[in-house]
Amino acid sequence: MDATQREKLAQLLADEKVAVLVTQGEEYPTATMQAFAETSELEILFIMNESSYRYTNLQARPKVAVMVDTRDTGDIPTFKVSRAVIDGVASEIPRGSAEWTKYEELFLKKAPFEAPFFKYPTLRMIKVTPRRASYAGADRVSFKAEF
Repeated sequence: MDATQREKLAQLLADEKVAVLVTQGEEYPTATMQAFAETSELEILFIMNESSYRYTNLQARPKVAVMVDTRDTGDIPTFKVSRAVIDGVASEIPRGSAEWTKYEELFLKKAPFEAPFFKYPTLRMIKVTPRRASYAGADRVSFKAEF
């Protein structure tokens, strides 16, 4: 991924507050729209309950896809929408760790409306480390890249 591609993807992630996380179940995939935050390395952070399908799915099969787009602000009739699918590997951030504290602050800075969920002991935080991305911009620039 070159610097221009990285910048376009980073801007898309910075502009949006929700993404669709796709995990693979034993038989069917699960797709869930939810709040996220991104790190400077373009890792994507999600929170979820430990009893959710997506959590149990990614514990067994950590390869996931994340879809994010600007349909909320884009020009739908002319399809001037930026979008990306990011394939990556999910890992859990240990609750109570220094990493958890750092990422909780980052997550809540972007999604302060999620703060009430952090009081629940069953809350889990997941970091998706990107491996490849497919991007198509409202400016008609598109690319596929490996990380």
